[in-house]
Amino acid sequence: MQRVLVIGASGFLGRHVALGLLERRYAVRASARNVARVRDVAKAGCEIVSADITDATSLGEALASIDAVYLCIYTLAPQRAEASGRGFMDVELAGLRNVVAACTSQGVRRLIYVTLLGASADAPSEWIRGRWAAEQLLLQSGLDVTVIRPGQVVGRGGLGFDTMVRQAKNPIRIDPFGSGRQRMRNIALDDLMYYLIGVLEDSRTFGRCYDVGCDDVLTHDQMIDVAAEVLGRRRPLKIELPRSLVRSFSPLVEKVMRLPRGAVEGVIDSFASDMVGDPLPIRAILPRPPLSYRQAIERALRPGEDEAVKRPRR
Repeated sequence: MQRVLVIGASGFLGRHVALGLLERRYAVRASARNVARVRDVAKAGCEIVSADITDATSLGEALASIDAVYLCIYTLAPQRAEASGRGFMDVELAGLRNVVAACTSQGVRRLIYVTLLGASADAPSEWIRGRWAAEQLLLQSGLDVTVIRPGQVVGRGGLGFDTMVRQAKNPIRIDPFGSGRQRMRNIALDDLMYYLIGVLEDSRTFGRCYDVGCDDVLTHDQMIDVAAEVLGRRRPLKIELPRSLVRSFSPLVEKVMRLPRGAVEGVIDSFASDMVGDPLPIRAILPRPPLSYRQAIERALRPGEDEAVKRPRR
């Protein structure tokens, strides 16, 4: 039974990856900066270790006797005190170099990395350009790397999805980032797990980047309207705030929330370009029809539905 490490298991996506691997009978080790946040994963049968991508020693210990590793990290989250003043992509790129070095020293070759749709070298957002740089760093590492690029993940517990649902429930939606016009391809949580775990042992995916998502391409405003319809509510009135106003407060927000430098502006600028991609190449390898956006919303909001990993659709 292959042993897999999930880095970032305390987050929404990492938690689901760890539980999904367990369900498919892999031996799973879950790492997090705060192990108290992964108690439910431990109860499910995961081995738990404390590790941080900024700490090379902890990474080496976490990767001991491991066959493959998933990277589910998000450096827009609050950082440790010694990293809080650094640029957010500086934190991630330095951490990824530590991961590569630890994998090399421990003889771990297989690595799956989750970024986002639209990652490119010429994107208007420093965050999205940074995701592209991170992909290139890993793809050129000499490891057997696969990069999976989702748009918004439709599932309870995801920050973007939960925020959108709250907005759909309100009569007025205040848009501080100008996100309403951005076009995006979404993906149901269950479909994303199908791709992420499906590529693990498929050598055809080594050294490749794959966009993943459903066939629907919607603006953020349209996504909110669909969610409102599913919830049986009226479409909210949308009010957009000037980006310049929000940008002027970004240094203060970063300081108060202990975010890496540039994190807020990275988010603001990320809404300036569409996140569409091409989901067809991975479907040639893993050919399961994805849920439509409305179907994904209906499943995620179904009464009694929780954050547990769903069994894969055949």
